[in-house]
Amino acid sequence: MPKQKMSSDELSACRKRLEQVWKSRVMDEGLLHQAWHTAHEVAMLLYDEFNATQVFVFGSLTEPMGFTKGSDIDIAVSGLSNDAYDKAYGKVIYFDAPFKIDFINFDRLKGLFRERVKHQAIPIERGVQPVLWQTLYKHLQRQIFPTEDGDIYEMNRKRITQRINDELDKIDGILERIQRGLDSIDVLPVQAREFIENTIATDLADVYRGIENICLRIAREVDMHVSSGSRWHKNLLAQMTEQRSERPPVISENTFLQLEELLDFRHKVNNIYGKELRYEKTMPHAKSIDALFASVSKDLGLITDSLEKREGDN
Repeated sequence: MPKQKMSSDELSACRKRLEQVWKSRVMDEGLLHQAWHTAHEVAMLLYDEFNATQVFVFGSLTEPMGFTKGSDIDIAVSGLSNDAYDKAYGKVIYFDAPFKIDFINFDRLKGLFRERVKHQAIPIERGVQPVLWQTLYKHLQRQIFPTEDGDIYEMNRKRITQRINDELDKIDGILERIQRGLDSIDVLPVQAREFIENTIATDLADVYRGIENICLRIAREVDMHVSSGSRWHKNLLAQMTEQRSERPPVISENTFLQLEELLDFRHKVNNIYGKELRYEKTMPHAKSIDALFASVSKDLGLITDSLEKREGDN
């Protein structure tokens, strides 16, 4: 049953509460220090072992007030061949660190996503010792610490829309890796099949993680509510099917059912050792993942259109 539409006064009060929540967010200085230390270690690995020409951070770590324990570290690299990047990818995403690391090849990026990464990028130079994390944000001072109260929620809404699109572009890159795996699996020796299936299974788990990151951002910054407990992953999906005062449903019921299956698969990939994992569902998921991602992207188009419309109305 649809929720009753809020009055203009109720909507105004809701927005003021959201703005106050946004203003009251504080930076976890210890977490930021740890995150930048990790980013610097990864950068040195890319420079020393793979001779990268440039390494930089983008995404959530460039926004210190929004970086949390659940945030990823987004790292881009330039100057690597496709083969070198694929080898580096395996080392970076499994880097021993308390954070999940997203890793992209900047030289392969195109269009708006490339421009956004360039705009956000904070470089980590070769041979330069780590500096105090505060000094890294000076060029973003106006965006990070807004001084006009009226801009806070609108600016947040713009950022949500951008981050959704950025995450979708990153997922698109993972889908390309999955397709390369599918293209290879029938031509490589049988002995290599398990390795390829393992890689594809991990990439499928990363696709779900990217979609979940989008849902978490919407839950935290639009709904202002994230479920807790052991079933929070599934509860989050269910929450995304609901209509809220500040947004339409994020995903359809049909997309929800498909994502629920992928979530179950992701859980097995993350919690079962490779030798014990059965791969009979890997290929069906891999062959249908493009269609599922198209459905997710179509659904998310409604939420980004809604956020942009609200911005234009103000």
